[in-house]
Amino acid sequence: MVFFSAGCFAKTNSGPQDGGPGLDAMFPDGNTPLADSGGPEASAESSTTEAGPKDGSVLPPSTLTNKLDILFTVQNSASMVGVGPYVQASVQALFDRLINPNCLDASGAVVGVSSAGVCATGSLEFQPVTDIHVGIVTTSLGGRGGDQCSDTETNPANPTLNAHADDHGELINRTGATESALGDASPSNFLAWFPSVPQNTGKPAPPVPAIGSESQLVSDFQGLLADTGVHGCGFTAPLESWYRFLVQPDPYSSVTVTGSKATYTGIDTTLLQQRHDFLRPDSAVAIVLLAVENDRSADPLSVGAQGWAFENVTFPGSPNGAAPEGTIQCQTNPEDPSCTSCAFITGATDFATECPSDPPNGTGGYLDPTDDQLNVRFFHMKQRFGIDAQFPIQRYATGLQSGTVPDSAHEHDANGNYAPTLNCTNPLFATALPTSTTPASGLCTLTPGPRQPGQVFFTVIGGVPHQLLQSTPGDGTCPGGTAAADCPQKSALSAADWTTILGADPLNYDFTGADFHMLESETPRAQSTCPPTAADTCDPINGREWTTNKSDLQFACIYQLAAPIDCTQAANTGACACATGALDANTQLCQRTTGADGGSEYTTTQINGQAYPTIRALALARSLGSQAIVSSICPIHVAESTPGDPLYAYRPAFTALLDRVGTVLVK
Repeated sequence: MVFFSAGCFAKTNSGPQDGGPGLDAMFPDGNTPLADSGGPEASAESSTTEAGPKDGSVLPPSTLTNKLDILFTVQNSASMVGVGPYVQASVQALFDRLINPNCLDASGAVVGVSSAGVCATGSLEFQPVTDIHVGIVTTSLGGRGGDQCSDTETNPANPTLNAHADDHGELINRTGATESALGDASPSNFLAWFPSVPQNTGKPAPPVPAIGSESQLVSDFQGLLADTGVHGCGFTAPLESWYRFLVQPDPYSSVTVTGSKATYTGIDTTLLQQRHDFLRPDSAVAIVLLAVENDRSADPLSVGAQGWAFENVTFPGSPNGAAPEGTIQCQTNPEDPSCTSCAFITGATDFATECPSDPPNGTGGYLDPTDDQLNVRFFHMKQRFGIDAQFPIQRYATGLQSGTVPDSAHEHDANGNYAPTLNCTNPLFATALPTSTTPASGLCTLTPGPRQPGQVFFTVIGGVPHQLLQSTPGDGTCPGGTAAADCPQKSALSAADWTTILGADPLNYDFTGADFHMLESETPRAQSTCPPTAADTCDPINGREWTTNKSDLQFACIYQLAAPIDCTQAANTGACACATGALDANTQLCQRTTGADGGSEYTTTQINGQAYPTIRALALARSLGSQAIVSSICPIHVAESTPGDPLYAYRPAFTALLDRVGTVLVK
């Protein structure tokens, strides 16, 4: 079988001899790809210090608008089980400020809140927004050619319902015990705030029912959020999901694997129609990403159209089910030119030297299965496999900033490397978007629209300790004497802050300067003073390190759940960390009680949620500068200290977002 062939990481154009997996060992049908992908950890081009497209097609600065389209991208797998109540409790503040903006004095300080567009004191920060679209896509895009996350999977907590392992990047609309469609979001699967006010006179009505009651808007959206689900695909695609919905000119209908090669099949006309209805050409756009895990999705067409195999339980053609390993150089320096897949090594001497067996069960250039667990398949890929099968971060920066993007036929070169030709008008910056009936020939040649990059905002509410984002007492934004836990989130992150969060260049394996909580690791991190044997509260940020058995990663942070979860209840099946036999059982996520012998024992009650370093989303945010907002999914305050507490739940994120969005709204 052949999985990898010589390419930008390879030394030769033929496979190993005398014992290596070889180019004919990995796919029994003999189909041979031309090259590996050269994904985001393979090229200096993906450095987090770079931003924007490289073709010179960056659009001009932004102008003011009175419309706002908000797309929530929500992880819907089991690790998100504690997030829902906090985001539902926070959206009231988001809509409140858009509909009743703050009142500012001459210095710009907030002196009150407007009512019906009028300030008792001061002046409006921006005019009340009377035209809002808000919808949700999830991070579940299925197995994309692999054998996981079928869209026919059922919910383990209720087999009458779908698990939603493949939401196709389409807007979702499901609520209640039967997950029926919400009428206010039908037929296009989003909500439209469009009250009967003079500002809307003469405007075309939205393609979904117009909502004129704020309480109804909030309630409807809270319902959609509540039923996003927590049984979706574990191969989370938090970047690809919004890109697919907003940017991809020709979103595929499915991924088809023939022999060993993946191809995109058909066009998702449902998505095209939803995009047409949701995305106005002259609105400001806010993407709000909620995720507790790093991006874990393959580019199916990478590695000579065989990147899909990384989403298979067992690696195709492997004698032990595990993937081919990277050469020994990868272990210490994945950017070393000699770091490549052992499938590329030629010669018995080279193979024996550069691809020693991975004990106890790795052999012939393949990893031991314990070093290739499915749940961590996308962890440090270049270091472990010698290649990276993910899309580069630059793809997403281009999608948010460039007037042109590639269609699916112009994203890869003949070797399967990501080498885009920006041949299509970016739908995000186009007018007269295609509908479900638009022929394929018309998807690429759209007319540029008035939206500009400065009107597009990217918010990450993700796996980063809030302590790394907060001001400190006495720094000018947090008064001296304030408890550090009560300081606000910084309004902007400095270069030093970003280094603490990500290191110098994490996509190229340079973690210099990073806080250890942000280091992805299968094993306890040496920098921690709280090993797995420490008390659960030893580390105020993540509790302690834990024993993952190489099947999971260390936590960036943990947070108290809004209410404990009883993992023995049928409703919590498949989405409860403390269930008997669960990997995370007997960790700081679980409640302890005094046992019959007087000792402390873990129970099946989950009291804490967890987040992992969401490196790729944060790296994208870093590259976007002032157009990005970063906040922690581990809340600063898990309970309101006073009514309207600005540090409660995800209010800091929405406050920061609206501070930025307000700069492009009509004054």
